Parts: sequence; C-alpha cells; structure tokens
Amino acid sequence: MDRHTLLEWLKLIRTPGLGPVRINRLLNHFGTVHSLLGATEQEWQAVPGLQAPFLRKIQQQRLSTAQEPLQTELNRLQAMGGQMLVLGDDGYPPQLREIADPPPALFVLGDATQLLRPNSLAIVGSRQSSPPGSAFAHRLARELAQQEIMAVSGLAEGIDTAAHWGAIEGGGTTVAVMATGLDVVYPSRNHTLRRRIIGQGCLVTEAPLGTAPASYLFPPRNRIISGLCRGVAVIEAANRSGSLVTARMALEQGREVFAVPAQAGDPRYQGSNQLLRQGAILLENTHDILNAFSWDPKPVRSVHLQIQEPKELNPVAAEGQAATIHALLQRGPLQGDELARRSHLTVAELSRILLQLELVGVVQRLPGNIFALWQAGVSHAVSVHPYQSDPD
Repeated sequence: MDRHTLLEWLKLIRTPGLGPVRINRLLNHFGTVHSLLGATEQEWQAVPGLQAPFLRKIQQQRLSTAQEPLQTELNRLQAMGGQMLVLGDDGYPPQLREIADPPPALFVLGDATQLLRPNSLAIVGSRQSSPPGSAFAHRLARELAQQEIMAVSGLAEGIDTAAHWGAIEGGGTTVAVMATGLDVVYPSRNHTLRRRIIGQGCLVTEAPLGTAPASYLFPPRNRIISGLCRGVAVIEAANRSGSLVTARMALEQGREVFAVPAQAGDPRYQGSNQLLRQGAILLENTHDILNAFSWDPKPVRSVHLQIQEPKELNPVAAEGQAATIHALLQRGPLQGDELARRSHLTVAELSRILLQLELVGVVQRLPGNIFALWQAGVSHAVSVHPYQSDPD
C-alpha cells in the first residue's frame, strides 16, 4: 500500500469519535478510505444512522490538512521496522476480518505473514499463575508448535509468558497481541521474550506508538487475541479475570473455548471450572485440541500433558547458577532486585533461570515480583480487581 493511502488511514483512525464499528460502517457505505475522507457534507449526511452532533464533532478533523503528526507517526513506525495492515489489505488476518468489530488498522513488528496462518490457538490465563499451570501452558504451546499450530497470547506475565516461550522452544511461531504501542516494552521483564517473538513471530497492536498500559485498553486487546485464532485455551482463570473476558469474546466470535480443570476450591481455576460448567471443551492434553478441529496429528514424541505436583530440585544435581538461586531461596522469599544483587547475575540471566525454575515447578512468583521455592498445598493467589493495572 502506497504512503499516501497509509496516511489517509492514519487520518481516519485518529479522527475523534470514530471507533472500529463506525469506521467499518462508513467503509461499507463509501467503499474506500479515499472516498470516505473526500465525501461532501451532503454525502455524509446521507449515511444512515449518523446524527448531526456526531457529524459536527468529526468535521474539523476530517477536513484538516495537517499532515505533520501523521507523517511523523508513519516515519517512526517504519524506522523501527514496523508495518501497518489495514482492512482490505491482502496481508490483513482473514480470521480477524470476520469478527463484528475488526480493528481498522494493525501495527505489526516482526513477520506479519504469520498472521495469515489458518491454524492458531490462543493460550490465556492468570498473571499470578501456579508453577503447574505455567508448566502446562509451556508444554501445550511447545507441542502445538511441533504440530505447526501457532500460539497467540498477550505477552503478560504468568500463563502468557509460559505459552510464548513454549512455542519458541518448540521451534514454532508465536504472536503477542499488545495493549500498548509497539515501542512500549511492557511488562519490562519480558524484554528478552519480546525480542525472541519478533524473530520467531510478531508483535501486534491497534494502539498508536507511545501508548502506555492502561486498564481500559486490555478488553479491546482481548478481542484481537481471540479473533486471530480458531479457539481459545484458558489455563488458569479466576472468577473475575481478563481471561474470562477473552473466552466470552471468543464465544461471540464463534470460536471454540477450552478450559483446564483443577481441584475444587483452587481460586486460580474457579473461572476455568465455570467455563466447563457452561460447555467449554475439557482440555487435558494436546490431542483435545487436535480432535476438536480435526487436525491430523504429526508424528512427534508423546503429546500427553499432565499437571503434576512439582518435584523439588536436587541442588547437587543442579548446575551453577540455578543451584545458586535455589540456595538463596532456601533461606526465604526474595524480591527480584535483591535476588539479582545476591546472586551477582544480570537481569537477563536471572530472568532466564527463574523462568526455567518456574516451568519445572521449583520456584513460584508471588505478587510484588517476589520469588519463593514452591510449596505443595500452599496457595498464594491474590484477589485482583478486573483490569486493575494489568488484567490477566
């Protein structure tokens, strides 16, 4: 798409009062963004359902000739290696185009062609995930990667992080749908993961560059996660969580919803169990995904997944840095910065080791970026108001 047309699209989506639903209605009426922006006042008044106050509200922006802010935004996007996909573009994800309110434009960093893949699954769940839950998400994404099925998630801590790493380590591709601008690294500890996703998939957002995380941005982000995929797997979800919002949106979009069961009374799975009562597909192993979509399994190693109680790490068998971390945490929980100071590791080294120890069920992350050795039967779940800061 030529630069002039991209600038017209930027002008359209930056017009106050025009959201995805209205823009889609207007495009259906006028045909092209050029015709829409160039329409006369009489032609705008002829659009069904548009009220005079709304027309007056957008008139100033629609007729504005100021191009410098739009030029600057497009230059910054292209300078960082990003691209813009718009409705009607051949590169726009076909499954996302089918939903009721597709984003008029997407900003992508990485390999945007991965968005055209027909077989993909969203993997979502709690930020305050348990070690077994994170391990399940990691193995599921890894084994789906071996089946050439792409994992889509939201780059948040907990289940999202485990799913992205699983897809990467399985040699597959993964897509992270962000609620922030492409230039905003959030959460900060996922800086390394973000780079790996760009190299082995892509980052996607509808938010302009520079957009910082805010609670109201996450629900719209969730509709993109589900809209890109054939189905959504909910690994851990409390009763009030963003994961349940994603599941609801998936159902509205005609997607399949899967949920992992757990022992009764575990607050991290109350939302998941609620989904199962409402008819979600029981998810115990990778074959449940393959069977639901009639995807033929490829000949790889066993794909059976089982959530098991974590085993304690034997420090004698552990190597180097992992043993150091284990020894420090044996004395009691530590905040991440303090753990880095005492272990004499860089933030990147510490993050990598902690992720590995979380995935094998040795270490658990507690609220406040505090780490502790995992203890069977001890729940550290916390009550989080939906969309407070960073919803799961």
